[in-house]
Amino acid sequence: MVAMFALQQFCYRNTVTTQMETIIQGSQRDSVTSQAFLETPASYWSATQLVTGTQISPQLAAYLAAYPNT
Repeated sequence: MVAMFALQQFCYRNTVTTQMETIIQGSQRDSVTSQAFLETPASYWSATQLVTGTQISPQLAAYLAAYPNT
């Protein structure tokens, strides 16, 4: 299991729940069990956490610290 971080915000259709889901830039997903990670291109993800102030805003970083799987 590797923590993967979304490089951009995007929506996708979850084939298990058949619902549209929005993934927020910088949010964290599990590389083994996350439908979001398994059903989207690898180019949407990074194994390195995004840099606060450069890649994501401090406000978004604080939100993701409280709710990492948003």
